[in-house]
Amino acid sequence: MTTRVVTQPSVEPVSLDEAKLHLRVDDTTDDSLITALITVARIYAENYTRRSFCQQTLELLLNCFDSNEIILPAPPLISVSSVKYLDLGGVLTTVDVADYQVDTYREPGRIKPAYLESWPIITRGDFNAVQIQYVAGYTPIGSPTDYASGVPEPIKQWIKIRVATLYEFREAIVTGTSKAEIHRDFIDGLLDPYVVDLF
Repeated sequence: MTTRVVTQPSVEPVSLDEAKLHLRVDDTTDDSLITALITVARIYAENYTRRSFCQQTLELLLNCFDSNEIILPAPPLISVSSVKYLDLGGVLTTVDVADYQVDTYREPGRIKPAYLESWPIITRGDFNAVQIQYVAGYTPIGSPTDYASGVPEPIKQWIKIRVATLYEFREAIVTGTSKAEIHRDFIDGLLDPYVVDLF
């Protein structure tokens, strides 16, 4: 099982202006650096929590339909774009949307065949014979185009604090005469409620 990002988020959970306000930076000299640090912090937090923050398109690759119910990693699940598989002739075929159901309520989201339906039988044994594309991320609050608005505030605060740490310390933190990695502390606890259990 492999999950990959097909389309990156169009925005970050924390904007450049929000980060600069937190950093108390007024000029534009370091805008590119701060923007990069926001992305770095977001990717780390997404990997740590096993979540998607702002809306992005993901693809789950499987060698076969190995179970009736398929879990889609990196919630929250918004929608399933397509379920495709390589048929016996090696042709990439799309499963009709009426033939499966999607559960966006549970985390992580999942799909399974509709009532009285079943997944196609695949016997070719090809790698990545099943390709499921889906959209994940927090649903915007208020404006449907404000994709960052639905991201929980503790996650945003964590990103701001980590950006500030990375901005202040451009390399590993120096303690005495040796370097130490940025360690886990109270701030990292802001992410704990959002960690998705392994399944």
